[in-house]
Amino acid sequence: MIAAVVSEDAALRARLEIVLKATVNVDSVLMIPEYPDASSIRSMEGPEEQLVAFIDFRRSDRALALAVELNRSCPSVGSVALNVGSGQSDLIAIVRAGICEVLPQPFSDQDVGTAVLNVIAKLTDSHGSAAQGIVYAFLPAKPGAGASSLAVYASLACARLANCHPLLLDFDIRLGTSSFVLKLDSKNSIMDAFENASRMDETLWQQLISERDKLDVLGSAPTEFGVRVPAESFQSVLKWARSRYTSVVVDLAGTMEDFEIATLQQAGTVFLVCGPDLTSLHMARRRMEGLRSLQLHDRVCLVMNRVDKRTGLPRRDIESVLGMPVQITVPADESSIAEAVQGGTGVNPKCALGVQIELIARKMAGKVPNSPSSGAPRPKKQFIEYFSIPQSKGLDPWRL
Repeated sequence: MIAAVVSEDAALRARLEIVLKATVNVDSVLMIPEYPDASSIRSMEGPEEQLVAFIDFRRSDRALALAVELNRSCPSVGSVALNVGSGQSDLIAIVRAGICEVLPQPFSDQDVGTAVLNVIAKLTDSHGSAAQGIVYAFLPAKPGAGASSLAVYASLACARLANCHPLLLDFDIRLGTSSFVLKLDSKNSIMDAFENASRMDETLWQQLISERDKLDVLGSAPTEFGVRVPAESFQSVLKWARSRYTSVVVDLAGTMEDFEIATLQQAGTVFLVCGPDLTSLHMARRRMEGLRSLQLHDRVCLVMNRVDKRTGLPRRDIESVLGMPVQITVPADESSIAEAVQGGTGVNPKCALGVQIELIARKMAGKVPNSPSSGAPRPKKQFIEYFSIPQSKGLDPWRL
């Protein structure tokens, strides 16, 4: 394992370097005297080696942004927090950022070694490998925005475009519609997966999922309003899914409970779905404010659903209200939706609605064509390569 120390405090870096070099399971140590830019981390691939990042939270805003991006973009990296405030809000922020461990103040050499062992245990699943699948979350600006339908039909289109089976998880446990829309005849549902999350194995998983046109589905459950599902069950099922699928699509109800926030923090893209009416725009704006407070706004893809060009506000006015661009517009087409629901199939890709759904699917399948001026795609950097800051900045050299 590689250990990295992110801190502006030279004395703290020096102490942790000595301790980590003497710690079992740590092969090399990186000293990082400044906080990496979060926007750069999003394009990085996780290295083959596992990495534990000790992050100094004395610069809490920078540290929190880094922890969130590592948790989302680098599943082979586990974070340990230092110098965390003792307030309840500080601790909640740490948990939501996906921090694996928090070192006490002051900490001992044994505390550091224990943190490393705990991070290794949390990064490694029952098969000895870290989860790698990318999460695509569909979040409605308000109930009835059509996020569930887009999640289902974009997932089917993604399965057709991609070279592997994606997975659709219906996390709307109260009013999920995926089982009905896809005409799934399985007696099992997402609730069965939650109930068996602690003993999940490959045999049980194959019994739980359904398949529709190369798409694996854990569909919606019968309505049971009184049932409470622990947040840990959601995360356990999501972790299992990410370890076995390259693309995991999650349909969320938009309640912003703890399990939804934790899911959004792991998402590579959040498709925020809203309508063109004033109420939807108001709710979408409030939703974006919440996502900004969680430092998730930069991964949002805004989808304007059920657009009718003959009515509604002009697009530029909508973008002005929301303070962000509309990236995908989906036309209103009830007849195509009704036809798809009747057959339990995807939307016709040749109709206007199907073309826009396929655009969403291409974002998930990684098949968005480059613009003519974009040239060759930039190669992605490995996580370790990012920390090669030029010596001209006057920073300490990285020590491996």
